[in-house]
Amino acid sequence: MSWRRRLVQEVIGPNGELFMQNSSSNVKILDLATGTADVAILLGKAADKYSEEKSQTVLGLDPSQNMLNVGQTKVDHANLSSVVSLKVGDARKLDLKSDTFDVATMSFGIRNVPEKEIALCEIHRVLKKGSTNNKLAIMEFSEPDENSGIMGSLARVFIRHVVPSLGALLSGAPKEYMHLQKSIKEFPPPKEFVALMERLKCPVLNIDGEVQIDMVGAFRVKEVVNLNFSSVQIYVANPVLQQLVTE
Repeated sequence: MSWRRRLVQEVIGPNGELFMQNSSSNVKILDLATGTADVAILLGKAADKYSEEKSQTVLGLDPSQNMLNVGQTKVDHANLSSVVSLKVGDARKLDLKSDTFDVATMSFGIRNVPEKEIALCEIHRVLKKGSTNNKLAIMEFSEPDENSGIMGSLARVFIRHVVPSLGALLSGAPKEYMHLQKSIKEFPPPKEFVALMERLKCPVLNIDGEVQIDMVGAFRVKEVVNLNFSSVQIYVANPVLQQLVTE
């Protein structure tokens, strides 16, 4: 199973459970840093297979129009134009309504966002809450530490040298992949990133659009899936609301 297919399975379920458990409403999926739409297309294929209401199920956002142009060609070729839509967008400032999407994915993109907390809070804002089906799944590289043995050493070589070259070759947008090595090295280790997600204090809006002073949002990470000798992680988390304790 490819990494991206595993990411999709984490939010959709092995047999499309997301769509079956939300059969009375149109499931909405947000794919951030969609790039050339590889994950969005996999999500779209799942929607096409399992969902009764397929229209505009998946929205893919990316700051790079060049990447989206390549992605749109792929979407059209897969005959998914009615299911998957692509738009230019910044994860730090989503022009989307709150509590709109059932699940969200982000593949190899969060490390490139300077203000990660702001982006995560924006994702939290647009996700629906209150169900274990409401999930954020983030897939990202990390460098195995120096104590990870020979397989960890091989994995470091893989993500420092093989991944940037392979990504440039396969994406159709080679210039976008030149920065990969540096950004992977600077991304926090898995434990630190989990802590970042869980200690967020995202503003929570009431029905009038005003910030609630007694409530904050964060993510509860339910699982970290390690792939490729722990050089790739999938962080699976539920958006949660927490009462702000004041003395």
